[in-house]
Amino acid sequence: MVRLSQRALRDALEFVHIASSAEAAEPFPQETIDLLARLVPGELVNYSEWDSDGPTLTVEQPVVPMTPAMSEARSVFCSSFPLSNLVWSADTRARKISDFLSLRALHRLDYYDLVLRPYRIDHQMRLWLAAPSGFSRVFSFSRRSVQRDFDERDRGLLELLRPFLVTIRERFDLRQAHETKNGDNGLTNREAEILRLVARGMTNREIARILFVSHHTVRKHLEHAYDKLGVHTRTAAIAQLN
Repeated sequence: MVRLSQRALRDALEFVHIASSAEAAEPFPQETIDLLARLVPGELVNYSEWDSDGPTLTVEQPVVPMTPAMSEARSVFCSSFPLSNLVWSADTRARKISDFLSLRALHRLDYYDLVLRPYRIDHQMRLWLAAPSGFSRVFSFSRRSVQRDFDERDRGLLELLRPFLVTIRERFDLRQAHETKNGDNGLTNREAEILRLVARGMTNREIARILFVSHHTVRKHLEHAYDKLGVHTRTAAIAQLN
């Protein structure tokens, strides 16, 4: 495994802290993508979610237009692209185009000619997150022909961040599933989130590791939740939510 510098590790920890604190309408809002683009620089950096019909969510830095013809070409020729979601959506490694093709071979692809060349993209690295069957969740980092390719430092940093990114995405689903209930019982999003993790049988310390906070903070959130629900135990609090 590649050795990362102390600065890279500090920057990664700062990113995890900020990204895990975000409570937006998307799992990875624009601010998070901006921060990630500083860690692994690229001309185009985005997070997208896909089902069988195409992208259902895209957050990118910067925002770039894609014509209907380009969207159709991306769909038609995606199976020939070495970083296709059809092939790698369940993978845990960060992959780059040059792992599979030389620049000359890449330039011969219809996918390159119709999808990448209009943006002058010659280098790309992708990182996939865990997703339900038939879906893809992927970060893409793209660099233009005048820039260097991605290196092992970039790959190592993304693979270090992947478990945290997966957890952040799972927590987003948890918040969304129970957001409407929070207004009925007065719980904050964080209090409801912690109670749902308690319902999964997790201890305060296990919850603290997932949420990137201290176990004392978890305990305080639980105390506030108990007061709002009028209960005194974990079991009674969980029962109130169901």
